[in-house]
Amino acid sequence: MTKILKGRSLSNGIVEGEAIVTKQPFSISAAFTFALIQKSKKCKVADRTHELYKKDVKDKILIFPYPIGTTTLGFVLLETIVRKMGPKAIVCEKGEPLMSSGAVAAEIFFDLKFPIIDQIDFSELEKIENNTIVKVNGDEGYIEIL
Repeated sequence: MTKILKGRSLSNGIVEGEAIVTKQPFSISAAFTFALIQKSKKCKVADRTHELYKKDVKDKILIFPYPIGTTTLGFVLLETIVRKMGPKAIVCEKGEPLMSSGAVAAEIFFDLKFPIIDQIDFSELEKIENNTIVKVNGDEGYIEIL
């Protein structure tokens, strides 16, 4: 049985993958910058303060309540998209413009789609178990739990 959670699309694209869920806010800059500098083939979370520390999020659907924004957030996300080393998509309760700017720039400049969906109540998102296969539809703004 599938379940659909409707939200708001912040960027286009449709992907399927394994969910990795955290109840903590997520800093993309703190989590991914080290992997980018090391030119790693994996994207292990480098933020020592986070419950996903040392977890590989490459090719996963990253689900968290909201991003911790920095001015470099969009650039870091863009670089992980272009290098194809980060998550496949992001789903959160409250997105923000700096995060979506990386995904929008990837589509405009590199023709790479990276869906981001927000405005889904996190009490619903946190029910998704890690490794559950989900489909993220950034074109229409929903996540489907398969």
